[in-house]
Amino acid sequence: MQIKDVVNENVITTPPDSTVSRVVDLMLEEDVSSLVVVDQNDRPVGIVTESPLLVAVVDPQLSNDPISLHMQRNFVSIHPDEVLDQVVEKFLLYRVRHFPVVQDNKLLGIVTRRDLMRAILGQRTNS
Repeated sequence: MQIKDVVNENVITTPPDSTVSRVVDLMLEEDVSSLVVVDQNDRPVGIVTESPLLVAVVDPQLSNDPISLHMQRNFVSIHPDEVLDQVVEKFLLYRVRHFPVVQDNKLLGIVTRRDLMRAILGQRTNS
C-alpha cells in the first residue's frame, strides 16, 4: 500500500502572514495539531505544530506575530508513491507526528502516525 492510498487530502493550511492568534484559533476550531503553511501559489513553505504555539499562547506579546516566525521551515515531506513501511521508518527517524504529502512542489495532503496505524491494521484485518 502506498501513501496515496491513505493520505488525508483535507489538510488545513494557512498563509505565512497569518497571526499566531489566528493560527491557534484555526487549530482549535478544526481540532488539528498541525497546519501546513503555504505561499500564494499553495506551495508548502513550512509547518506549524502545537509545541511552538503553546509557547506563543503563554506569551500574549507573540499573538500578533506572523506565523512565519514560528513555523518550521525545514520540514520533511513525503511523496504519494512511498510505501507505508518506508514512511513508518521516517516517522521513527524524524520523530514527528505529521508529514505533508508533496508531489512536484504541490501539497496533496497530510499523513499522521495515526493514519498509518489505521492503514496497517486495516491491511492485517483484510488479509
